[in-house]
Amino acid sequence: MSVTLRDYQKECLDTILARYKQGVRKQLVCLPTGTGKTVVFASFPDFFRMKKKMLVLAHREELLDQAKEKIARANPELAVEVEQAGRTADPGCDVVVASVPTLGRKGSGRLGRFDPDEFYLIVVDEAHHAVASTYRRIFERLGLMEKETKKLLVGFTATPKRGDGAGLDKVFDEITFSRSLPEMIAGGYLAPLTGYRVETDIDLRQVKKRMGDYIASHLSRAVNVGERNDLVVDIYKKYLTGRKTLCFCVDVAHTHSLADAFSKAGISVRPVTGEMDRAERKKVLRDFSGGRVTVLTNCMVLTEGYDEASVEGIILARPTRSSLLYTQMIGRATRLHQEKDKATVIDIVDVTREHELVTLPVLFGFSDGFDLAGKTTDEVEKALQWVADNRPWVRTDLALSLDDLRYRCRKIDLYELSLPPELGSCARFSWTTIGKNSYGLNLTKGQSITIAATILGKWEVILRSRGKDTIMTATDTVRQAIAYAEHHVTEHRPDILRLVDLRGKWRTHPATKKQLSIISEKGIEIPENLTKGQASHIISMLSIKKQKNQKA
Repeated sequence: MSVTLRDYQKECLDTILARYKQGVRKQLVCLPTGTGKTVVFASFPDFFRMKKKMLVLAHREELLDQAKEKIARANPELAVEVEQAGRTADPGCDVVVASVPTLGRKGSGRLGRFDPDEFYLIVVDEAHHAVASTYRRIFERLGLMEKETKKLLVGFTATPKRGDGAGLDKVFDEITFSRSLPEMIAGGYLAPLTGYRVETDIDLRQVKKRMGDYIASHLSRAVNVGERNDLVVDIYKKYLTGRKTLCFCVDVAHTHSLADAFSKAGISVRPVTGEMDRAERKKVLRDFSGGRVTVLTNCMVLTEGYDEASVEGIILARPTRSSLLYTQMIGRATRLHQEKDKATVIDIVDVTREHELVTLPVLFGFSDGFDLAGKTTDEVEKALQWVADNRPWVRTDLALSLDDLRYRCRKIDLYELSLPPELGSCARFSWTTIGKNSYGLNLTKGQSITIAATILGKWEVILRSRGKDTIMTATDTVRQAIAYAEHHVTEHRPDILRLVDLRGKWRTHPATKKQLSIISEKGIEIPENLTKGQASHIISMLSIKKQKNQKA
């Protein structure tokens, strides 16, 4: 049975094959939840004209069953079997869908049942887990870590960032294909997301952390209080009444407490926890799917492998510092469904130290305190793009709402026409902010250097010359990236050092007529007392933007 692939899924397959031919054996693919990553690897046997066997690794039963079903549907001529706990796969089958805890557990003999030489294609679902020792044990047994391996390892994940900071580059060579959540929403493949920010006076500053996020037991004591739980219910009634909603909680106690609060308000609700009997959980999920239950409260159960497309609302009653966990939670509502035109995400924001919590605006690269106020992320992104095209000096990363953004666009703030403050301790040249975690330096003659954070947590230094981009290096920190770029300019473009040096006395002089003319031609209102340095800042931003558009 042939499976109809979307354009980006076809492109993903082509890219994997092309990079394999170029010698990249351990690849990572990043696709948001709901965009059909399982469909992509279910197409592997036919696309790669598989002569040997394929192994699919996953860590949860739901993921195993989903993978088996979709692979079998796409490849009815192949024998697809599951290796997990009481289920054993025939070593002679074509595709093994295996549980990592079962196969990779130390001392387990299950892995030894399979001949490593018979497997050519290895897939890892939810690949952000792949640095764990259980996975590494399987990879080593299969010979994937050998430099000269001819086998192909492809990991699929919605986000490559782990909460504990462990880099996936320990396993994978590179991200060969990636599509972001905003791209997929803009393309019509996922439901638009609208959001609300609800602040509480619960103080999380003393809650202890482990591996980058809050310790659940400590967090539960802080947030599982009656007043906050009642607020969550009130927020549901205000923004989501009657709409299927998943409420993410901290632990089992919090899950039941919130369910009780919803129930007391007359709302049809069920708690879902890992402690539930499997048959009972399936019944609850069926009732929710059928509309007999409106709200599910849960903790770490519905974050992976739960694919109910009719979910319209997400309430983040569990604050988190992990973009991985946050992405998984909101991903439960992004699938398209005929009965919804959008999904609504409500961030319950408690008191923290600056920039600690992941919220919907943070995930989309907006400012940390941005309030969507019921607007969709797409609306905000279009507004930010307009600002980037027409008012590039505006610090959009400081805007707290669309109204605030409009206010900032009304006139030039001379304070913003200077070095981004976060670069103050490491930069000598006149860098400008060109986006979230992205900076640019205009070199004249159709050249510029940009520094941008990658999805693997590195900082790429990119030379743009007459529409062509060249990645010069990737560093661990922005400080290292700035140092590398400034050294390159010093060595290779000494002709412009005077122009880019922040210490140049000329920067304090009044703007020239030529500078004012260039700015005026763009329809920009010129503020009083504009200096040469500030005018240069505006012109540099416009030049870098022009170069970027030429490349696009």
